[in-house]
Amino acid sequence: MQNQRQIERRVFIVGVPRSGTTLVQSLFAAHSAVTSFTESHFFDRHFTRLPFRLGPVLTANPARRLRDFLAENDESPPEAADWFQKKEIWATGVKPALPFQTRRVASQLVRVLDELTLRRGTSSWVEKTPKHLRYIPFLDKVCGPQPRPRFVHVIREGLEVVASLHEASQDWERPYDLETSVRRWNADVRFSLSRIEAPRDHFVFYEELTSRPEAILRQLLTELEFDWEPEILESYGRAAQRIITPEEAWKANINRSIRRSKSSDRVLNEEQRNRVNERLDHRLYDQLHDRAVRRRGATPGSG
Repeated sequence: MQNQRQIERRVFIVGVPRSGTTLVQSLFAAHSAVTSFTESHFFDRHFTRLPFRLGPVLTANPARRLRDFLAENDESPPEAADWFQKKEIWATGVKPALPFQTRRVASQLVRVLDELTLRRGTSSWVEKTPKHLRYIPFLDKVCGPQPRPRFVHVIREGLEVVASLHEASQDWERPYDLETSVRRWNADVRFSLSRIEAPRDHFVFYEELTSRPEAILRQLLTELEFDWEPEILESYGRAAQRIITPEEAWKANINRSIRRSKSSDRVLNEEQRNRVNERLDHRLYDQLHDRAVRRRGATPGSG
């Protein structure tokens, strides 16, 4: 018999890599009403953003990534995934035809997450791929009105992000040098700042979360209309094991108790720290934090 449960919440966690997005995802994954997954990369790897606000277009068939994603999460293909095996979906297989499938394919990928969530007996899912930050307007459209998606931005001070991103990325296919890390932080935090008035965007600051985990998590859950479950703070480490792949060695310390991680003193020498601080636009963090605090105070639990 078809599951009669309906999807109630779709949540995307986004931000600069190494900002604490995995920590926030793990806390959600420990909630009894939530299903979460390994990073899907459904949109950042298969849809290319165009200039002049034209929106993303499909440029690669996501079928292979979808198979890998299902394997990472120990799932057999749901009905929505079977759809990707139909050859007629891809016209004649000619790559120039892919953009014409953009909305159709994106909506079907959302359906995959919906069906996996219902299969697991929950009605809310949380997806975390940091690069999906820049796809927020697109995701808002393709998810449709029922339910409208929520977006949780995780923000962390720039120097620590740059140091951690530079260090962790040395094992990635494309390592980040310090200059690239700085540019990424400046650009992504500026984008988050541009979303500060969006009613379904929510903002979590790593420094606050690690200093006052219960208070900040309670507040975030309230904004997203989840019940408070105190056991989350004890079980999130176990939940993290379900959403981290063996290849993601840089996330191994997520099991430890919630406390602030500081990489800059260890990773960067004094000259590098000074150079990075000169290039970081620290005002972006301050402006975003101040406006998020004012918004929170004016409309508690809004969204």
